[in-house]
Amino acid sequence: MDSFSISNVLKIASDFGLVGFIIFLWWSDGKRIMLILDQGKKDLAAVMERDARNLAAVLERYQHDMMEQREMYRANASLCRDFASIATDLRDIVTLNIQSMTQLNDAVRGNQFCPMIRIREEKRLAPKYEPGPHNEAGK
Repeated sequence: MDSFSISNVLKIASDFGLVGFIIFLWWSDGKRIMLILDQGKKDLAAVMERDARNLAAVLERYQHDMMEQREMYRANASLCRDFASIATDLRDIVTLNIQSMTQLNDAVRGNQFCPMIRIREEKRLAPKYEPGPHNEAGK
């Protein structure tokens, strides 16, 4: 803002009177306010430009993060499908093992070719206890 000397202010006041002096003060204050508003507009434009750049950077980072998240989701979905397949295979193996162990158990219990288990052509694991004189002697 232009600076005014006291002699200039007194010359304006003497030429135009008190009304002229008030109009001069009003004009100089308006000029000062316009300079402040212009500086404020420049500052606001600079801030908005900076914020626009920051927003663009934030949006770009957000887009990158979302793409990364989608890729992780796809990988996790694939992992879940693979795990389900492995679990199904494992269940089948356990089922086959149970069937094999059941067949093995039946074969062992029904083995009549072993002389230790075969007694009087009956399928039993131990001989029946029959009281009699041959068992009384051992007492």
